[in-house]
Amino acid sequence: MSSAPADALQPFVAGDVFVGATLLNNPDDDHAGRGRILQFDADLNPKGCLWTEGTTHLVYGLNFAPDGVLWAFDPWAWQCVRVTPDGVQLPNVQFDTRTFSKALFPDDGSIVIIESMRGNNQPEPLTTRYTPMPGAEDQLGDGNIYRYTPDGELLNTYVPDIHGGMSGSMAVTHAALSKDGRYLTYVSETGPRLMRFDLQENRQLPDLFDLSDTPGEMFFDLARLSDDSLVLSRGNRLEVVSFAGDADRTIELEGFGWALVTATTDDQYVYAGNWFSGQLVKVNLINGATEAEIKVAEKCMAGIAVYK
Repeated sequence: MSSAPADALQPFVAGDVFVGATLLNNPDDDHAGRGRILQFDADLNPKGCLWTEGTTHLVYGLNFAPDGVLWAFDPWAWQCVRVTPDGVQLPNVQFDTRTFSKALFPDDGSIVIIESMRGNNQPEPLTTRYTPMPGAEDQLGDGNIYRYTPDGELLNTYVPDIHGGMSGSMAVTHAALSKDGRYLTYVSETGPRLMRFDLQENRQLPDLFDLSDTPGEMFFDLARLSDDSLVLSRGNRLEVVSFAGDADRTIELEGFGWALVTATTDDQYVYAGNWFSGQLVKVNLINGATEAEIKVAEKCMAGIAVYK
């Protein structure tokens, strides 16, 4: 059941929260359905809903460009969704036939886009299946990082190290760009490593965390704060760490499945989403209190962004 009015987004207001929450209605594919972006105010009161055109599966990796346009991706359909601040979906673009999962926007005007899949392992035991890349027998992706001009011209390709996650094919699924645009911190969702790449020098850096020897430890999403510290979603908790990886604080959350996180510009709040339960919460980073909560839908949230 939708938690927002149907068929329209309201003009964006600073503090509005947007959630990719595809209506999963395909009995043969547990990640397929009618694409949907929900809009809430800062206290998670429903405001609107956009039914996306041209998508087939989860609406993934929401993020705002400097001009206020909301970007998202459908990695299954190789589509980039863009929505203007007045709530209108622009024509979809396809930078490449790749499983892109998020765009990030350095100050130089370029667009850094991450690729969520590498290899050929399909995500067992899920019923969803990724389409292999055109011309490839079963290759789902190369798992790289790409830099484009706003017009879609490829400027550079970076080849990062990845973990693979539980499926073995998860590549750069979630990422945060440092304030100066030089460092990309990223994860392979459900993997135990928090990795970093130097885009300026085109080289892999040492992991911030490698918890491969600790059973059950996973990284999901991450959000950057204004001082380049990071908020990490860890399944059952949020962790705040410095840019160098030093632990700051931990905020425990009820249950398991907290896989999404995004931060407000004042660093006071984060919004976190639980994949399994469909709970969306507003958490005070200062005292750890949950200040607002709403249930969206189970197993469909794939991106959260705050309009600034």
